[in-house]
Amino acid sequence: MTSTHASKIRVTQLLLAYVTMLLTFGILDGVWLGVVANQWYFGSLSGLLRDGFITWPWLVFYIGYCAASLYLAVLPARQSVAKAFLNGAVVGATAYGAYNLTNYSIVADWPLAITLIDWTWGTVATALVSASGTLALKLKD
Repeated sequence: MTSTHASKIRVTQLLLAYVTMLLTFGILDGVWLGVVANQWYFGSLSGLLRDGFITWPWLVFYIGYCAASLYLAVLPARQSVAKAFLNGAVVGATAYGAYNLTNYSIVADWPLAITLIDWTWGTVATALVSASGTLALKLKD
């Protein structure tokens, strides 16, 4: 990304893209964790889960992860939804791969199936979230 490219993007465009990404990720992850994969995670990880969830860590994750995806996937692909999708897939595969492979490596009873499912989910979700950010940038062009 060159400085002339970056200077063409207004703060309002960045904020719109960022908020779009946060909402997209929240909706996708809510449907994924609440409906689609709920039984996989809770069934496989029940012995590792807390009785009550702590909210602030996942809020910090969403805020930071969407900001990182905006910077690493969306801005370099500003005009191309396909490129943002691909960049997002790379970011997602890297981030979720690091998380899941580390857990599989060091956490006793961490299932391989969950590692592969969650890694794939993170890759796809980040790709979709990044594409949504690029679409939001294009709305303001």
